[in-house]
Amino acid sequence: MIPGSRRTAAVVALTAALVGCATTSPEAAIRDASGEVERRSGHRIQWSEDGEDADKVDRLVGALLKERLTADTAASVALLRNKELQASYEDIGIAQADLVQAGLLKNPSVSGALRFPLDPGAVVGGELSLAQSLLELLTIGPRKDSARASLEASVVRVAHQVLVHVAETKSAFYTLQAAEQTYAMRAVVAEAAQTAADLAKKQNEAGTINDLGLANEEALAAQVGLELTRSRADVASARERLNRLMGLWGRETDWRSAEKLPELPPEDPAATRLESLAVGQRLDLRAASKDVEAIDWGLTYAKTSRWIPGLGAGIAFEKAPEGYRLLGPSVTVEVPLFDQGRAGVARLEAQLRQAKARESKLAVDIRSEVREGRVRMETQRRVVQTYRDTLVPLRERIVALSQQQYDAMLLGVFQLLLARREEINAYRDYIEALRDYWIARAELDLRAGGALTSPRKATP
Repeated sequence: MIPGSRRTAAVVALTAALVGCATTSPEAAIRDASGEVERRSGHRIQWSEDGEDADKVDRLVGALLKERLTADTAASVALLRNKELQASYEDIGIAQADLVQAGLLKNPSVSGALRFPLDPGAVVGGELSLAQSLLELLTIGPRKDSARASLEASVVRVAHQVLVHVAETKSAFYTLQAAEQTYAMRAVVAEAAQTAADLAKKQNEAGTINDLGLANEEALAAQVGLELTRSRADVASARERLNRLMGLWGRETDWRSAEKLPELPPEDPAATRLESLAVGQRLDLRAASKDVEAIDWGLTYAKTSRWIPGLGAGIAFEKAPEGYRLLGPSVTVEVPLFDQGRAGVARLEAQLRQAKARESKLAVDIRSEVREGRVRMETQRRVVQTYRDTLVPLRERIVALSQQQYDAMLLGVFQLLLARREEINAYRDYIEALRDYWIARAELDLRAGGALTSPRKATP
């Protein structure tokens, strides 16, 4: 006979062995996701279970917004402030809770019955039983393995979502920078066109040009002014899109961006074995693989419990009307008479084939995406180089030569202003080409599953 204290200790030890040391806090899993993100982008995930870090986040965001934003600092702000990202982190918490739940047994059930006498002189009888599902204990392994694979899938899927958001934020930032620079260029063009129109009006009044020449210059000034207005709207739209990606509102939207796009780097990242690199480190592909694993474990559980869907054991106590008492084991078995689990198994088998097909398709798409992204980045580099090394210098030379001929009274003022406008337009096209290069590079980093060069550690 086990003494009371030892019996209690044995029950506690058995319960601990069955439940394990599982915790519902997803902090460790989120650290894993943050590590994946940091290795690939230099950024870290900021998450707090109880919101105690809100003041710390406010201070960090405020410090970042005081300086001129860069693409990296904009991404850092987004990871701190964007509520959609914060909501996605809770997917890990849900998966962590599912893992804990999968490792728990169902609570035991207690049933009782009273039997009242129908004949005179008989006494009341009763029955009391305690039962526990044995099937839950036999299948706890596959259920936990399936839930663990689902948790791992959630971790890498959330990390991939963060990388997608970082790439989108950087692309939006480059778009804003280009829009601001283009607006500045168009302002110069508009000023030049208006100057030409004012001069044409004076010359028309003096009789040196006809009405047709004046109308052409005034129409050109109006057209350029309209382009400037549209460009102002483009800047506002690009800025608000970046605000949404960073999750900013109110006074926090009064930030300033770096004045110019980064110059073209000396060389692009090495593109050798890019496809195999992407397949090896893309987090969405790893998540798809974990989905397959989770469904496979679920199928194992379904097949294990198919023929014995309900199996329980317990102990029953009965007090017979005759006055004697009975105590003994009890067993409950669900008879699979109408439902042998075929539909559930078939469903999981179909889901498994579906998940494998999607995983294979994603692997094919990844190879195609990195090839496309590499070609796009290399093409944009050549476009930028052509503008920088050929077209823009030629336009500058044309302006210089036009100025010389104007000074020698061999060229009219309108031809000089036209040459200047063409120079500004060439520089505007160069800005847009540089923007497209940096967007293509950010997208290629994402398609490859992480930065192709060693990422700098971002502001925590």
